[in-house]
Amino acid sequence: MKYNGFYFWMFKGSMKKVLIEKYDKAYADEIMRKSKAIYRQLVEQADDIGDDNPMAYNELFALAFVAPYLASDKKIPPETVQEMMRRSLYHIKWYFTRTDLNTDKGKAENKKSIVKYAKWYTPEKEQRYPTSFKVDFEGQPHDGACYYRITRCPICAYTEKLGASELMPLLCELDEVMISLQHGVLHREQTLAAGGEYCDYYITGDKE
Repeated sequence: MKYNGFYFWMFKGSMKKVLIEKYDKAYADEIMRKSKAIYRQLVEQADDIGDDNPMAYNELFALAFVAPYLASDKKIPPETVQEMMRRSLYHIKWYFTRTDLNTDKGKAENKKSIVKYAKWYTPEKEQRYPTSFKVDFEGQPHDGACYYRITRCPICAYTEKLGASELMPLLCELDEVMISLQHGVLHREQTLAAGGEYCDYYITGDKE
């Protein structure tokens, strides 16, 4: 993938605060220093899924949290990485709370990016980027529902290759946090990370 350090830059402060609380400043400084270089390596060595891929940000986002875990030689427990993820999301909660999933406008905004990706990932693009996200809308519970499925996830495949697949269920849980910040609820039956056939996203407003 083409390197983009934006997500690491955005979350590094929140991640470092958690490490200082759990360990000390010297250790936090060391891990975050190592993480910056590791993050670049992780991004550049990831499968090419297209520089203009509308869902590439998902992988760039996730790898920001994989980097400190690997920088610590996996000595930081996954539960601490999970807290780093949660704290980072709440650091930018203003971005998510702009969307209200109890409204038609909010639902449309939420689904906009996935529809854009489905249109972008043509058969030609799939042939060129065969490991990118695979999305469908099979099993939609009712007309107009904010619903889709991911049946292939490059993040899941990459963390397994890196020997860090234990982080994937925690990354999947971030979906629930992000959607809750948008005043919504994620009704999910299964995930690829937990051995399912797909990750399903059926999203309603929290007042529905």
